[in-house]
Amino acid sequence: MSAQSSTIKPASYPAAVSHDSNRGHMHGTAIATAFGAASSVSDSHHEDHQRAGVDFSLIFNMSRQNGKPKLSPSDTLTDFSAVDDASDADMIPFRSASQRPPSPIKVLKLHHPNDLKKKSPGSRKCRMAIAIVVGLMLLGVAAFLAVHFVLVNQPITIPVITPVEATLESMPNLKVSGRQIVYPNGTVFYGRGANMGSWFIMDSIFSGFTGVDEFDFFNITDRRFGQNVSRSLMHTYIDNAMTSTDYDLLRLMGFNFVRFPLHFRNFQDKDGNWINYTDRPTEIDFSRLDYAISNFTSRGLYVQLDLHIWYSRDILYEGISKNDIGLATNDPTLYAECVKWRGMAATFLRGLTEHVVGVPGILGIELVNEPVPSYENLLSQVLYDAVRSADPDRIIVRHFGIDRVAPAVYNWTNIVYGFHTYEGDQDLSGYKLNALNKTAEAYDLPYYVSEVHFADPDDFSAAVNWTFSHFATNVNVPMYAIWTYKAVNMDEWALVNYDSSYIVDIINDSVEEIEATWKQMPSLDLATSLSSWGRSLIS
Repeated sequence: MSAQSSTIKPASYPAAVSHDSNRGHMHGTAIATAFGAASSVSDSHHEDHQRAGVDFSLIFNMSRQNGKPKLSPSDTLTDFSAVDDASDADMIPFRSASQRPPSPIKVLKLHHPNDLKKKSPGSRKCRMAIAIVVGLMLLGVAAFLAVHFVLVNQPITIPVITPVEATLESMPNLKVSGRQIVYPNGTVFYGRGANMGSWFIMDSIFSGFTGVDEFDFFNITDRRFGQNVSRSLMHTYIDNAMTSTDYDLLRLMGFNFVRFPLHFRNFQDKDGNWINYTDRPTEIDFSRLDYAISNFTSRGLYVQLDLHIWYSRDILYEGISKNDIGLATNDPTLYAECVKWRGMAATFLRGLTEHVVGVPGILGIELVNEPVPSYENLLSQVLYDAVRSADPDRIIVRHFGIDRVAPAVYNWTNIVYGFHTYEGDQDLSGYKLNALNKTAEAYDLPYYVSEVHFADPDDFSAAVNWTFSHFATNVNVPMYAIWTYKAVNMDEWALVNYDSSYIVDIINDSVEEIEATWKQMPSLDLATSLSSWGRSLIS
């Protein structure tokens, strides 16, 4: 595949994208409806005669009455019509005039086979016209499908971007200014981003292995193989699930930042202890994170780090948030555990923030993903303090779904409120968007749609187009990140998909089988593995 080299230029917000993937579906539905309507008319006509109780055997055995010819079983039944004259009543020998339903009723008109040879010219023309119309419709459908096939399957070249090491001059630290995010010189930053949802967090749904949540991989492989092998398998997945072409493709799609969800097990053991380099026992092993950040930033992509999976989430999801009045008295054991879990999350964030201080291209640190509200915002305060103790200037992202409070109440600075939506464009264009705007205006801060996807496939294309174009022109929505860039066999849930052959069974597969599957990941041809959503982002 040929490719061109290019040098990174300062990221600019792309124009809105168009998406026509549903047109084929709409045409097909119209055609199906037309044929379905014709079929239903015929069926209902037949049912009318069944309800009338017509006995065809009696009709065939009728004798001559009122001058009408006697018919044999070889005679043919044709034409359904309404009859309203009494003389036709004797056509139905099993009904007397008194038994006949109120006219008009639908009965069978009988014709001798010889009469069928006398075709009506009007009838013949009508049938020919119908045949022509149907033929033209079928030709139109065939032409549309042919064009659609060509457009969808046209080859895509992913240009090779020559990595340029990021500096604080080329990728300076961003900051909050009122309702906007800006560069140091005051230029507004509009963030168009993608979530790295299936990568470091080892999500069983998006990463393609048996299980139901982000803890199953570690819980199952820890039990089967032990922590060391479990960690080695995680490294195999991380090392193979993204290639240099992926980073280039993200820029080709128009993104200028990524949201990077993290699992505490990326850098800690199952008990929350840091894992250090073997040859540098006092230094935390962030090597794979460093490699990823370098690849993103060297292509002009900012990185927003997110504590997505914290210790104790699988034990008690709301545990790190719990500090209810009376908990210490009513359940001192649980209270002590919650204090410990909250402290472990703070330790993780402090260590992560310390590691990226001064690293160019770090957009911000997200305190925790989708937490449960905490009394008097204690969880947010503890985690905010942990980040600020390591970096007083970094943008902090706080989830908007928990207690909504003005940052000034707690002296929180350089902070962005984020929220998630999976309900389509109506969700964003209606009450939620208005409520968010009002709240953000009252608090004088920007809000950030840190996860967005569209659950209704019928509205998918319209929702994508509306949202992207809306965010591109709305100064009140400085950033958004779609969910998600890459996944295993998830269709329109991802921009790029591995097929089902990359799914592994962590319950039964051997270590060798799992590794063999994941080591095939770099061979994926990204240009032919795009979902229609992913393809629509490439202009």
